[in-house]
Amino acid sequence: ARSSIPNNPTPVPRAAPSNPTPRSSKGKQWCLPKTGADDNALQRNIDYVCGLGLDCGPIQQHGACFLPNTVRAHAAFAMNLYYQSTGNNDSDCGFDQTGAITNVDP
Repeated sequence: ARSSIPNNPTPVPRAAPSNPTPRSSKGKQWCLPKTGADDNALQRNIDYVCGLGLDCGPIQQHGACFLPNTVRAHAAFAMNLYYQSTGNNDSDCGFDQTGAITNVDP
């Protein structure tokens, strides 16, 4: 079985805004965990994204997005970080069928 975790050979930019400003959701999209997604699968998504070298500092202890300290909240940050850094391609929000694209600002 082929993994559906995004695999993009293009170098991923390391810079990510540490404190993004909330904006109007007009035309903007985010990648978030699907309702009912398994915590183990979401933890694998976090490990995958943070293992790429993207800035996961905000979801580490004392980080700006650490609270709420839940796998789902941290996965939402990591999955969206990956999605935004790869150019918002629908295929970059698959995460083994645990990700979904939304136009509602989380």
